[in-house]
Amino acid sequence: MFSIWIRPSLVYADQGGEWVRYDGNPILSPTPGGWDSDSVTAPRVLFDGNLFRMWYVGSHSGVTAIGYATSLDGLSWTKYPNPVLTFGPLGSFDSGQLGLGSVIQMNATFFLMYYAGSNLITFLNGAVGLATSPDGINWTKYEGNPVLKSTSIDRLILADPFVIRLENKFNMWYTGKSASDPSQLTRILFATSFDGVNWVKWPHPVFSPSVDANMWDSGSVYSPSVFYDGANFGIWYSGVNRTYVSPRIGFATSPGGVTWTRPSTNLLLDLGDSGSWDSVGVEQPCVIIGYGYMLYYDGFSSVGPSIGLARAPQGFSIPEFPIPTATLLLGITVFAVTSFLRRRRHQEGGFQFER
Repeated sequence: MFSIWIRPSLVYADQGGEWVRYDGNPILSPTPGGWDSDSVTAPRVLFDGNLFRMWYVGSHSGVTAIGYATSLDGLSWTKYPNPVLTFGPLGSFDSGQLGLGSVIQMNATFFLMYYAGSNLITFLNGAVGLATSPDGINWTKYEGNPVLKSTSIDRLILADPFVIRLENKFNMWYTGKSASDPSQLTRILFATSFDGVNWVKWPHPVFSPSVDANMWDSGSVYSPSVFYDGANFGIWYSGVNRTYVSPRIGFATSPGGVTWTRPSTNLLLDLGDSGSWDSVGVEQPCVIIGYGYMLYYDGFSSVGPSIGLARAPQGFSIPEFPIPTATLLLGITVFAVTSFLRRRRHQEGGFQFER
């Protein structure tokens, strides 16, 4: 068992070293005979100081849906019996499959969910949808879905939208692949919005596989989870080498969320021990501050994927460093463009979030 973790101070510390797995892993597993009997993946966790809430993707016979679970300690979880979000009607962008991106709690009675959806005809390669909820359980899909569609930069893959809101701006990191990218390679892309509905994409990928062919993440990077500590950004992501099997979880940092730097030892969670539940792959991280930095992830082996937990090594924090001039100028440009779109949206009228 973990001991009680102290909330970390946000000062520079050594970023090296793998995170420590919880001895009781996995903490959430498929339910035999249930709607999530084949797999549970893509955990997205919020902690309000009293209650841990988890949304996750479950599957049965090839059908995916989004489930919900709660916990008082982040370790022992109680599942809500039914999925809380399912695929849409025939013809909708999410009538085929669902994938979870992130959940934002705007206030005590207003939650936002960004999720990926696809169908076999018009949105074969994915798009991003939005849903709202008063309690995290009962969700209403936005009638204008999808809120993010593919363009040239993400023509072949658009998935894994992870959104955080800072002041009055929404920031999205997501998995993308363009038609010009090599086979099987994916990158992490970026978009911003002032209303959570109208998004402006960054003109190029913000995080790519390592250029060193010998590195563990030289083949593909995907499924970002981003945390802002009040000064700088940390990104936890899934990566594979050029065999494109056995994913692992890594880490990078950024002053502005666009230009990322890998620490010298950025592999944070390797494969589990031989024969363990996560010995073949670990991926789709979600990091929160609960009792210290807590990393939720899914892992798999010869049995169906389940969800586990790891904690940061002692002294872990996101390093501080100044924002480069180029990043600042690019940020100002995006701010100007999105400000114009926001004013136009307000003039036309449309979807408005509660504050």
